[in-house]
Amino acid sequence: MPTAPAPLKMTNTSDVKMLGVAEVFKGIFVVNALVKKTDKNGRPYWEMTVSDRHGNLNAKIWSDAGWWDRSTPDLESKADMLSEAGINGLKGKVVGVSGKVADFRGQTQYNFNAITLLNQEKYPPTQYIANSEIPLPVLAERLDSMIESCRPEIRDFLKSVFAGETGSAFRDAPAAVSNHHAYAHGLLEHSLAVTDSAKAMAKTYADIYPTLDIDVVVAGALLHDLGKIYSYSMSPVPEITLPGAVLDHIALGYAAFDKLASEADLSQKLRLEIGHILLSHHGQKEFGSPVLPATLEALIVSAADELDFKLFCWKDAVKDLLPGQNISAFHFAAQRRFWRTSADSQDETATGE
Repeated sequence: MPTAPAPLKMTNTSDVKMLGVAEVFKGIFVVNALVKKTDKNGRPYWEMTVSDRHGNLNAKIWSDAGWWDRSTPDLESKADMLSEAGINGLKGKVVGVSGKVADFRGQTQYNFNAITLLNQEKYPPTQYIANSEIPLPVLAERLDSMIESCRPEIRDFLKSVFAGETGSAFRDAPAAVSNHHAYAHGLLEHSLAVTDSAKAMAKTYADIYPTLDIDVVVAGALLHDLGKIYSYSMSPVPEITLPGAVLDHIALGYAAFDKLASEADLSQKLRLEIGHILLSHHGQKEFGSPVLPATLEALIVSAADELDFKLFCWKDAVKDLLPGQNISAFHFAAQRRFWRTSADSQDETATGE
């Protein structure tokens, strides 16, 4: 029978990723996901994803790991073993872990050998979930400024969309469960970045293409991921909803936009032009868009959306590289390795593995 671990001290996910093979660590994180599997010998093991304000960490938990319960005051000094029901209910809870860095077929692997359910009042999950690095008041001010830059019909429509429950949900929502902006206020941060980029591109091309409507670009960029307020939830970590899984955010977003546009009596011309941006912003049918971008405005928003996604993937891939490393591990969402060309990356042969 394994021995109960001592109370754990905070070690963030970013610090853990800096450790080398065979180094041990302890940390306090919130559980994003937990999946039970069976190895080739029929023994159970688990794959757990945890997070804190610094990022996510994927770990393996083997059958000899210890599961402990310190969730109530009377258990904090002497832990009990965690029940199977307790293990199954860990998603969204704060746990203490101890683990070790391993190497598996040339890839870094993180193994948790002890997992402890902590007192959720003493260690509230909201303390450990990631938020946008940009303060919400700054994001809200940027949103208001962008809306005010549009002509009256579009400005008033956008004000109505971002008011009330829709606006509140939009400000709080993540932009994804993983891969990019998967944290509170991530949807607002991503949408503003796409809008800034798309507006800058539109201004660049406006002299060449005089019919280009910059206000439609702004509206389409701000609303392109509207459906994500119905596709994802924070509970307290980002997770996909049932509508998000079976309908996807593009369909949900267009349906919501069409309803809001009808209620606001938006002109048919703008409903078509902005709606087309929402339906085409993924750029290709195999990426989920039911139609391809066919207008100047839709082409620009689609390009800006893809650029912001890839730039975020670059930042996520290189942020944990050590000095002297300049090539990241393979990034599956972006289907590439990323190259950091900063001055502290001196060794051209160093990799992120």
